[in-house]
Amino acid sequence: MSRSAWLAASALWLAAAVAHAHAHLTRSEPPEASSGKAPTEMVLSFSESARLTLLTLQRAGGQPQKLAPPTEPGSRLTIPLPHLGAGSYTLNWRALSGDGHVTSGAVHFVVVEAASGGPQDAPHRSP
Repeated sequence: MSRSAWLAASALWLAAAVAHAHAHLTRSEPPEASSGKAPTEMVLSFSESARLTLLTLQRAGGQPQKLAPPTEPGSRLTIPLPHLGAGSYTLNWRALSGDGHVTSGAVHFVVVEAASGGPQDAPHRSP
């Protein structure tokens, strides 16, 4: 193998290794762009163990509400949600993976039917 071919192969391998070194969101419950009954919790699954460092929930047209992230890292993290009324929501998250890299993202979902029982204290501010 020529030196240039070896260097190119090494660079590709290194780039692939670095790209896979971060914790990526692999699944959410409820799923991205889903609609349905109001969830009572959000489950975020990552490609590797991660610690959530920031969580906010925002109803369309409302102010973001900070949520308490789980205290322990994990590859599957469960976040309790407040009672949600009908509307479009965005859960924004930021996570720190074991290798020290920070990743962030958002999950969007629509509540078409509020959960029964309890007040609807979803983040929303009237204009």
